[in-house]
Amino acid sequence: MNDHVENSNLSGDIDPLFLSRLEDLGGSKLANELVNMYLIRGSQLLDTISAGYEARDFGVVKNAAHSLISSAGNLGGKKVSSLAKLIETAAIEEQFDQMPELLANLSSTQEAFQQYLRGAIGNI
Repeated sequence: MNDHVENSNLSGDIDPLFLSRLEDLGGSKLANELVNMYLIRGSQLLDTISAGYEARDFGVVKNAAHSLISSAGNLGGKKVSSLAKLIETAAIEEQFDQMPELLANLSSTQEAFQQYLRGAIGNI
């Protein structure tokens, strides 16, 4: 992995070792495929969470947030994963009052994580 990707840690929001470990376990082709899948799926999950919030559908928000927790976490997106966990918990407890701020934070954090992943493609 190049220095740019290694150093784009975003103050602990992203753990670059996850991509290195993934490459070690499955090779660069698999690692790149998983990153590409996340770039699509992560955006879809964020859209689903937002739509569920707008519709006040706790189940949709909970399920999409739960999927995002592990999807981001498996690629080193620590902050995306932790924000998705907070959203999942708020949905379980049916407390949408915190959602606007959490969704805004998740959206910006997800964008930064996806930018990091785009930079990693081809370098892993």
